[in-house]
Formats: sequence, C-alpha cells, structure tokens
Amino acid sequence: MFRNRNFVLLWVAQLISAGGDTFTFLALAIRIDSIFTDPGDAVRALAAVLIAFALPKLLIGFVAGTLVDRLDRRVIMIISDFSRALLLPCFLLLRTPADLGWAVVIGFLVACASAFFNPARTALLPALVEDEELLTANGWIQAGQNVAMLAGSVLAGMVIAYWTTEAAFWIDSVSFFVSGLLVVGISGVATRIDPKLAKKDTAWSDLLEGVRFASRSLLVQGIMIGAAFAMLALGAINVLFVPFLSSAFGASAGAMGAMMFALGLGMLIGGGYLATIGRRIAPLRTAVVSLLLLGVTAILFGRAPGYYVALIIVPFVGMTIPPLTAALQTLLQRGVDAAMLGRASAVVEMSMGLANLVSMGVAGFVGNLIGLRNAFVLGGGLMGMGAIASGLIVRKARQQVQPEASPSKD
Repeated sequence: MFRNRNFVLLWVAQLISAGGDTFTFLALAIRIDSIFTDPGDAVRALAAVLIAFALPKLLIGFVAGTLVDRLDRRVIMIISDFSRALLLPCFLLLRTPADLGWAVVIGFLVACASAFFNPARTALLPALVEDEELLTANGWIQAGQNVAMLAGSVLAGMVIAYWTTEAAFWIDSVSFFVSGLLVVGISGVATRIDPKLAKKDTAWSDLLEGVRFASRSLLVQGIMIGAAFAMLALGAINVLFVPFLSSAFGASAGAMGAMMFALGLGMLIGGGYLATIGRRIAPLRTAVVSLLLLGVTAILFGRAPGYYVALIIVPFVGMTIPPLTAALQTLLQRGVDAAMLGRASAVVEMSMGLANLVSMGVAGFVGNLIGLRNAFVLGGGLMGMGAIASGLIVRKARQQVQPEASPSKD
C-alpha cells in the first residue's frame, strides 16, 4: 500500500490536516470559555459555532458533489485546503463576546471548503489504488485520522498551554497549507472524468441527474440508511458521554480524559486491523457486522455497573467505528460509476450531517425523558435496526441490474 506514491501523499495530507483540526476545535472551546463569564453563555456560543461548522454539509453538499463530478478532483482538494489555510487565522478576531458573529461566519466558510474536500477525496481514491485495495486504503485513511486525533489532542493541549490559542490557529492553518502542497504532488492518474466521455449538460442538469440517481439507487439508499442510523445514535451518545460519566460514576476530568483516550485507542486499533486485512474481507459484511457490534457495545457501555467496567468496554466501541466508515465508503466507491461518485458521496455526507444535527438537538431531551443509561440502550438499538435495514437494502441492490451503477464486489 505504501509503495503507492500517490496514496502516500494523500494519506500524509489527511494525517497532517486531521491533526491540525484538533488544534482549532480545542482552541475555539478554550477561547470561547475564556471570553464569556457565564458558563451557560459559553455553552450556547460554542454550540452556535459548531452548528455553523455543520450546516454547509447540508446546504451546499449536493452542489459540491456536482462540481466534484464536473471538475478536476485534485484541484478541488487543493483549493479547499488552501482556502482553509487562509481562513483559519481569522479566528484571531474572536476577542470579546461581541465578536462571536465573526467566529460563526468563519466557521461556516471553513466548513464550506470542507464540504468540497470530502466528496472529492472519496471520488479520487479509486483512481489512486486498485479495486481490491479500496477497503485497505479506506482503512489506512481511518487509522491515520485516528492517530492524528490522538496525537493532535495531546500536542494541542501543550501548545495552547505554552503559547496560547493564537498559536493553535496558526498551526492548523499551516497544516492545511502543507496538506494542499502534498495533494499537488499527486500525478500520473486521471483526476477528473474524461471530457470526451462526460455528458455535455449544464451543472444544473448534472445536479438534477444526481438527485434522480440518489432517489432511485437502492445501493446509495442502503448506504445512506446505515450511515444515518450510525450518526443518529453516535451524535446523541457524543452529547451524553460526559454527563453520563459524571452522573453515573462521578468521574473526574482526568477520568473522563482516560475514557476518551481509551475510545481513541480503540478506534486506532480498529482502523489498523482493517488496514492489515482489508483485502480479505467483504465490505458489506464488514459494514453490517460493525454497525451491529457498535450497537451492542454502546448498550453494554450504557449498562456498565462501574467506571472501570465502562473503561474496559469503551475501546471495543471505538474499534467498530473505522471498519464501519471504511466499509460504507468502499461499497459506494465500488458500486457507483466514477462519473456519479462525487454526487453520491455528497448525498451520504448530507444524510450523516442531518442525522448528526437531529441527534444532537434531541439528545438532552431524550436523556432527561428516559434516563442516560436507557438513552445509550436506545442508541444501540437504533444502530442494530440500521444495520439490518442497510444490509438488506444493499444486498437487494446488488442482486439487481442497475444501469446507473457498475457491478460491485461484496
């Protein structure tokens, strides 16, 4: 895998930029907390910025996917990286509560650039690696991102402690600039659809064609259901994670940090394991089993009788997430024609973003209504339902002849 120069460039670019992201999000949380005297105001301010980061995926995701299918995917990734590199230092304008509007606008613009990058990367990857290497490649990307998040979280805390939040924003800016330069080095492969084979339609026609494809493709719908159910549960679990540890176990800040580290370690192990055996396993089976196991481990975590039992369980929760994500991406990359892959990827991203927003919005209400432990059980049950529904729909799609999609491998 790592003899493939183009894949290595993409992998290292993702490693660096993902690590840089941890600097910005930690710096924003600390900066907002420091300028608002009331804790409630600080929470609401941070929520406003996080919502600004989440909205572009829903508002312009499909437009981004359409352009990914019309333009050079490598160039889109480069522009996305350089745009984020220029925008991130603007967070330095956040100095007083009155400056929150600037932070919301900047977060929205940064997320707009990100909305173009992810579909472009998903659509470009099949051009960089062989078909039988796709699951392995996706596994390595997931593992790299998890390494970056773990290492980045530690380094970000040290940097902010010694050099304040200003340095963190600059470091993330530089990380995107370096990532863009690495993507510039990708060469010798087709990074866009051959203009001779592409249709001579307008961008609007392409967008409508993508909508029709997504509404008719059982494959895309099955993947959307699996991804959406996962995010519907995970979004709520992320919101309730800290309150649950505090109320159920009386966990201190250090104990919560240990739990987060264990979760990240599990994600690293899961991604690394998948990267090692990706050639020998079936993406559909991997996606269904991973989502089922994620649901089971979430239920066990919510019913854990004590902190140390939960600490033992939580790495297994993390281990299931990279295989699930990588398997769903591989199913999409193998099952959708290259000319439609950007739009299909954007639809899946949008469904995940919507499910995440909905789950974060109702998590507190559900937790208060049925209790935090039962909320984890409900989340696990949703994942199980999503796994069964997604597996059945994708399997049915594979049994049908679909002119829109190329044949896929299990």
